[in-house]
This record gives sequence, structure tokens and C-alpha cells, in this order.
Amino acid sequence: MADVHYNEERGGGQALQKALDTIHTMNPDFILIGGDIVYDVMRESSSDKAEALCRSFLSQISGIPYPVYYAIGNHEHFSLYNRKVNINHPLFGKKLYEKYFGKRYYSFDHKGWHFITLDDMVITPDRKYIGKVDSIQISWLKEDLAQIDDQTPIVVTAHVPLITTLSQWYGGGTNANTNKIAIENTDEVLNVFKNKNLKLILQGHIHYFEVLNILNKTTVISAPSFSGKWWMGKQHGMEEGFVRINITQDDQLEYEYIDYGWDPVEK
Repeated sequence: MADVHYNEERGGGQALQKALDTIHTMNPDFILIGGDIVYDVMRESSSDKAEALCRSFLSQISGIPYPVYYAIGNHEHFSLYNRKVNINHPLFGKKLYEKYFGKRYYSFDHKGWHFITLDDMVITPDRKYIGKVDSIQISWLKEDLAQIDDQTPIVVTAHVPLITTLSQWYGGGTNANTNKIAIENTDEVLNVFKNKNLKLILQGHIHYFEVLNILNKTTVISAPSFSGKWWMGKQHGMEEGFVRINITQDDQLEYEYIDYGWDPVEK
């Protein structure tokens, strides 16, 4: 689930419940939420409102019987764009996410697969963000992978795409992505996986559904927006939805787009 954009004005709570009801029928091992969990605390000046939104989301999702793993999105960066809030505020930027959703980058193992979540956004001095994995995480990533056998299948989850065709699809084959659409140091990140079995990259942010097969080795999935066009209908022609991923006994990937049936007119 990417780009949930949970809110209490546009029917986000109703939609989330409808999606959870759908997910219950699938009995998944776990849920990965790929950033932009809540909407739109990067422009919010009230920490009370921002915290209430996070608590409301967590309360609604708390009853599910399987783990949920989070990645940070740009919309979780508290007051990034609101200069009424000083950068020394205890929840400014990434600190709100850390308080409510946990570590910004981490790894875990499940059924012989190694899962890595990255924070691939850097806050600039002028209070904006760019897509980039910082040097601290690169060092951590090298240490993490050093403990993993070269044949172990690896999944990476991040919010901002490492690779995407978005700009080329709409602007032509030579049209470049900006560092707001994709991270600017993809080569540096992927080089860390050079001798590893990187099977799957899961990403969001661009509200654009694509599946890439890279050299018949790595699958890259940009998930459709869970909230569509921020709860105002389709985005890039796609309804509100998420991706169901199945791994077969011989470690092959199967994926399916799920339209969980929310209609914006219901809000």
C-alpha cells in the first residue's frame, strides 16, 4: 500500500476500512506501507492536529492480525513547508514519523527472504526535500548486506522511486526525471547490491502503476496510489488500489493490482 494519504475530511477512514476488509479475505503474511501514510502534515503548523491524524490512522489499523511495516514519505515530514514552525520543534521533519511509526530504515527476515526499508528523502537547507539515500544509510546498508548470503532473495521498499519510466512515458524517451520524482543517487544505492540477489524493489510517491523487469533478475514495482488522486478520483488512469504480491515455493514473484472498491462519491 503506497500513498495512503489518510485524512478525516475526504473519506480516507472509510476507504481504509474497505481496503482492510478486502485484505482480511487474503490473509497476508504482512502489509508494507510505502510512505505518505497521512495527509498532509508537511504543510501543517499544528503539531496537535498532525499527531491526532497519526493516532487516528494507527487506531484504525491496530486491530489487524498481521504485522505492518512502514516507510517514511514526504507527507510525514512535519511542517517542512510551513515556516511558522521552527526547525527546532521536537516533531519537525522526520521526527513526527519516528515518534509514531518507528525507524526510518531497518531490515527484517521472513521465510528465507531479506526485507530492507529505506528513507530515501533528504531535507535541504531551504526546507524542501530531494530524493536521495544519505551516506549514513549507505554505510548501514553495506553493513546489513555483509551479513546476508549472496543467494538470499532481497526486497527493498522505499517511497521515492529508485527507477521509474514516469517522465519518459509522458515526455518522451529522453525526458529526465527530477530528484522529486526519483532519487538522484540510484547508481550508488544499486551498486551496494551488485553481488547480491536483489529480487524486488517496491516504491510509491508518483501515484503511477508500473512493473519493470530488469535483466530478468530484479522486478521494480511502482505501486498505484492507495488514495488515487488524493481521494478525488483516478490518478494516471488508475483507481484507488494496492498491489498483492505472492512468492511461490520456488521463489518466483506474482503480483496483482487490487481495486478495493472505494468510490469517491461515498465520502
